[in-house]
Amino acid sequence: MKFTQKLLPFAIAAVLPAAALAEGPIDGTIYGKINLSVESQDEAGETVQALESNASRLGFKGKTALNDGLSVIYQLEYEVDPDAGEDVFKQRNSYVGLAGGFGTVIAGNHDTPTKLLQNKVDLFNDLQGDIKSIITKSEKRAPNTVMYSTPEMGGFFAQGAYIMSEDETVDDGSSLAAGWQNDLLYVGVSYDTDVRAQDSNVIRAVVQANLGDFQVGALVESDDTANVENDGWMLSGQYKLGSWALKAQYGQSDIAAAGGETYSLGADYKLAKNTKVFGFYTNETADSAAREADYFGIGMEHKF
Repeated sequence: MKFTQKLLPFAIAAVLPAAALAEGPIDGTIYGKINLSVESQDEAGETVQALESNASRLGFKGKTALNDGLSVIYQLEYEVDPDAGEDVFKQRNSYVGLAGGFGTVIAGNHDTPTKLLQNKVDLFNDLQGDIKSIITKSEKRAPNTVMYSTPEMGGFFAQGAYIMSEDETVDDGSSLAAGWQNDLLYVGVSYDTDVRAQDSNVIRAVVQANLGDFQVGALVESDDTANVENDGWMLSGQYKLGSWALKAQYGQSDIAAAGGETYSLGADYKLAKNTKVFGFYTNETADSAAREADYFGIGMEHKF
């Protein structure tokens, strides 16, 4: 794997010139983002200064029409770690599938419908305040996944994923989600079985409202794993003021850590359509002192 990871940049460099000279249509897109932050991290009483890559990524995706109503779609996406210096490639959503009037079917490594259901409620996604830190354990990107998504149906949407364990002693998993959205409101609910862990059942509900320059959202989740049930919830709010976006988020949960509680405050400033600078503060506490932490960071993100 390490050898393959080190060869990947050279393979990309070799393929691109050939693609540019190909006679057939080039229907793919290269995309990505670099997000880095300088942080002060106080965890369990120990403080360090760190440079963090926040899910920086490089991807290739495309769509090729097979006939008037059917297309093949594909994506290969990798998380990159510009500050690490080595072993920087980690697979993200990667798949091949078919899209048409019936909807979309894909197979590969992909976020579950439950993870996708959060939409943009988590305003500190990929940062220290990400809900997967202390609110939930259901933010899964599952390998061996076959997933179906409905076509556009007047705002209604639904997704279903079958996740193969490839192990006779481990049950296959399933993740289902459905909801409705328009320009003002987004609501949805999901149900997972044997996805987070063996003998686990997870229910998640999400609501988000866009009221002019204001965005408010809420997420609640119930996690029953091995007949032990824990609950969590979070609230978020954002206000856009010109090029600024002011953000706040608060949550409580026993799912990831008993007595877990977190809040985050932050601000983004857009330098251009695809470029922003940002700052944030996140506080986390739990019954265990080992889970108590404070984070302060400033950073920059550029998408391409």
